[in-house]
Amino acid sequence: MKQAIILTAVLGLGMSTIYVLPPFEQVDSALDTTIPERIGSILTSSYPPSEAELRILEADTKFSKAACGMPRTEEQSAITGEVPYDRLDVSIVLSGHDLANSIHRPERCLEAQGHRIQSSSQSEITLSNGEKVPLTFLATKLSGEFGPEGNKQFRSIDNLNCYFFVGHDRVTSNHNERTIIDIRDRVLKGEAQRWAFVSITMQFVDQEERGYGDPPDLEMADKKIRELAKELAERNIDWERIRS
Repeated sequence: MKQAIILTAVLGLGMSTIYVLPPFEQVDSALDTTIPERIGSILTSSYPPSEAELRILEADTKFSKAACGMPRTEEQSAITGEVPYDRLDVSIVLSGHDLANSIHRPERCLEAQGHRIQSSSQSEITLSNGEKVPLTFLATKLSGEFGPEGNKQFRSIDNLNCYFFVGHDRVTSNHNERTIIDIRDRVLKGEAQRWAFVSITMQFVDQEERGYGDPPDLEMADKKIRELAKELAERNIDWERIRS
């Protein structure tokens, strides 16, 4: 409780200081926000942000979103040779100048969309270049009516969500740490970082209930998300800038 009060006070003091400072120099994120058509063996298909995202966030916020098809080689048909694909959704949000209205706390956004957070955990992945990327995982449940018009059915969908942030020269998966870094750089350096918020989402089902063609179980979803996060971080992050 005491730590939460101190953190709130620090953030409040930092935020109030911002309004009396001269204009900031905006510095770019070290992440290339372009989602390629192929990431390793993963095929991607871009799609636009929702109207709600465009309405809620600042006009200079930029989006890159794509559905990713990851081959499920472990279930390749021995008869036809066909390989089913798992779907993962990647979203990259590049913040604008306004610290408060470009990127929101991911947990808050998910809850606003109707997700109930079942668990939260921190982890990391190690890239082939030896760099480490911290990750936050959220397991959520979304309940509602799904399906085509006229044939919607009420059901609950389990999702595994993973996210991290890439600033000008920092990578973190902690929203409060990102905010403190941003405030510090604005106050001490006169710099406003453009943070890139990267999230990867995938549905999963209980292993006991899973049938052929269904989404993977939680353990496999975790593995596939890490694989995609690793490919994306190695390809899109300028690690020379992070190391400097």
